[in-house]
Amino acid sequence: MARAARERSEQERERHRCAATGSHSSAIALTTVPSDPSMPAEPRVLLTAEQIDAIVARLAAEMSARYPDGVVLIGVLRGSVPFLADLARAMTAPVSVDFMAITPYTPGSGRVRLLKDLDLDIVGRDAVIVEDIVDTGLSTAFLRSELQRRRPRSVAVCTLLDRRIRRVVPVEIDFAGAEVSDAFVIGFGLDHEGRYRNLRLVAAANMELLADDPDAYVPVFYGSSTKAPPG
Repeated sequence: MARAARERSEQERERHRCAATGSHSSAIALTTVPSDPSMPAEPRVLLTAEQIDAIVARLAAEMSARYPDGVVLIGVLRGSVPFLADLARAMTAPVSVDFMAITPYTPGSGRVRLLKDLDLDIVGRDAVIVEDIVDTGLSTAFLRSELQRRRPRSVAVCTLLDRRIRRVVPVEIDFAGAEVSDAFVIGFGLDHEGRYRNLRLVAAANMELLADDPDAYVPVFYGSSTKAPPG
């Protein structure tokens, strides 16, 4: 819910574009459509299951090569869970998994608070923050700084989607799946009011339509008009 509110406030200010580069990892470019009231009611699929699998395989190979002795994957709750699970299974190096949760930045305040901290000690270990999407970079920069204080060997960032058009603070993305523009996106961990996280695809959605009815895409994706419980 907080993510959707943040995106609604920001998306009205920008039109979107696509670029074809990542940071260290080569991100694929996604062709999206404007997130405005004129967008068709049908969502547009940006990443299919097959494309997600290809991204996961590429990033898992890159991380396995960089960390042959093992790495701690730190998922940012809740959206990173599907992506992190697939990454962990696809990696050929030893993997430990832990999670963190933070409050979203309040517009204009720049403040964030940890809701869940790590259970693992990362002193002297390589750690990778795993995100579903990086946009302003504020939360990612906070997490990276917070983890670096704990004296790990290294801290890197891996994200399924990189929305560089929204960047407010510079943040280095070490492993990038795909660069997305300013469309409102759902699926594969990305939600609206708790819905659509379990879709094995990423789609551009009509923000105005979902604001009126969070279940608007349930018949499209799940083949049922039954209202979906948030979660």
